[in-house]
Amino acid sequence: MEETNFYTDIKESVEEIFSFLQSDFQFSAFIERQIAYEMHFETKNDFVSIDIWFEAIVSTPIWIKIDEFYVDNLEPNNSVIQNYSKKLSELYEPLDENPDTKCFEFEFSQYRKYGKELNSVYLTEIANMLKRHSFVLQGDFDLLETNTKVIIENNKKIKDQERIEKGIYTIEYQFFCINENEYDMYEEFQNINEIKSYLAERPEIKVYRVLDCYMNEINLYSPE
Repeated sequence: MEETNFYTDIKESVEEIFSFLQSDFQFSAFIERQIAYEMHFETKNDFVSIDIWFEAIVSTPIWIKIDEFYVDNLEPNNSVIQNYSKKLSELYEPLDENPDTKCFEFEFSQYRKYGKELNSVYLTEIANMLKRHSFVLQGDFDLLETNTKVIIENNKKIKDQERIEKGIYTIEYQFFCINENEYDMYEEFQNINEIKSYLAERPEIKVYRVLDCYMNEINLYSPE
């Protein structure tokens, strides 16, 4: 059975669905760029640049940015975009649960049946979104900035609540930074003993702080 070339499918869809960028908004032709396992399709005009990319596996989503903003943040409650994310998670089995060739066969089978159309619907809706908010194609990011700030804040609230409900501890530590008051890495743990074991296995970590589920700093070795 011939294997579906999903790279070619996405490339052709991007060039067709987003052709209005070149014809109506003076964007350059798409340039392909590979970064590790990611394939990027990039285009720009005098105001902004657009990057459409995906990883080399059929189950991963397609991401689309205009400058530093995700395009789908233009319409946070867009049902087509929400359905895309939901359908992706339903369509493919996680690779780490099925690390054999049958998993890949299953994923490609799902892609042939449903995935190609799902990607096309998603890309078409993103294109329509850009048409509805064409001001962003000229560098007007006011709506994107506002929506993105709200989304980030809402996601933070959700994560904070989950951390409190699960009683998660966090260790923030220095790895690359040199400022003694900054921490550039973090890990989360279920209990204090896990943190102690982790630090014992990572003697290179010299500067760190431990936070409880409310993000209050605590003494790792204080009496309980």
